[in-house]
Amino acid sequence: MTTGIISYGAAVPKYRIEADEIWRVWKNIAQQFFDMLSISERGVLGPEEDTLTLATAAAEQALARAALPKDRIGALILGSGTGPYATKAGAMVLQDTLGLPANVLATDVQCADKSGSTALILAAALIEAGQVDYALVVAADTMNRHTAPGMVLEYVASAGAVAFLLGRNESEFVARLEGWQSHSWDQNDYFRVEGERYIQAGAGFYGWVANWGLLDHVVPATQAYFAQTGLTPEDFSKFAVPQKTGIRPLMTMGKAGLDMMQVLPYVLTAQIGDCGAASVPLSLAHILDWADAGERIGVIDYGSGAGCDVWSLVTTPLLEERRPENGTVMELLDDKIMVDYATMIKYEQKMIRSPHQLSNFY
Repeated sequence: MTTGIISYGAAVPKYRIEADEIWRVWKNIAQQFFDMLSISERGVLGPEEDTLTLATAAAEQALARAALPKDRIGALILGSGTGPYATKAGAMVLQDTLGLPANVLATDVQCADKSGSTALILAAALIEAGQVDYALVVAADTMNRHTAPGMVLEYVASAGAVAFLLGRNESEFVARLEGWQSHSWDQNDYFRVEGERYIQAGAGFYGWVANWGLLDHVVPATQAYFAQTGLTPEDFSKFAVPQKTGIRPLMTMGKAGLDMMQVLPYVLTAQIGDCGAASVPLSLAHILDWADAGERIGVIDYGSGAGCDVWSLVTTPLLEERRPENGTVMELLDDKIMVDYATMIKYEQKMIRSPHQLSNFY
């Protein structure tokens, strides 16, 4: 491929809640599962935060790092399963908040947890086809606002956003994209139907039962990718893999033939929880924060009921030159304010109140 990543940015909520605080209220899972599943703390949306505010923050960071005139961007694709609108494209709002020109091709992509990877592949195709010179891709989700109180998923349901600016000029690349493969069929382990706010678990939560669709998609997708490219797991230094809980990286690692040190150092579940479409891209951004030039990095992104995308990239010497001086993923994860369960319920707007109230005091 002749497309590469020019810059990237990330955003996560500053507010966090500990798993033990959620357990204190519900006591609906044995606490010994916390270590097994890498459950520790997760993000809590602020009162004015949603998918688009996080997407804006990540995109602004990517644009600032690239210092590219905004009128050079030809496409904006937002990958999310939790946009604030049922029918209106969130990308249009993002287009305005970022100050992008009106002739930008702006659209949403909804492929569950792999929305960001699918959006990136589509954006790269526009560049490969010569339709645009630059494309901005944002993966963003707010799983926490769409997880019902008392559901076991509440322990990890988080939020985040990651943005990638893609282009065709190799002299600007911090990483060059390689090939991709996808594998999908309808197999719902998590889903949210029209008109419903909360995500439903189609096959439980923890252990192998909750991941019944994972390996059915990850295994054939990774095998097809290795067959297409002629690459083997040994050709990669690092992998960003599905990480809803700590079980998914282990299952992916084992079945794809990956080494433990290629995967586990870049699993962020314990620090931030499940960021949905932003989870694997956030892991990739963390890898890029520390990668050296010439490293091949694999991306395996699974979306519940939406299949698996596998793709890879190779870092360039420009990555070290453009490495973020601030706002790295680890700095974002360390910058936090802990809240209790009542505050979380209030901030994530899970207390349904009349929209016709005249004030908060009635």
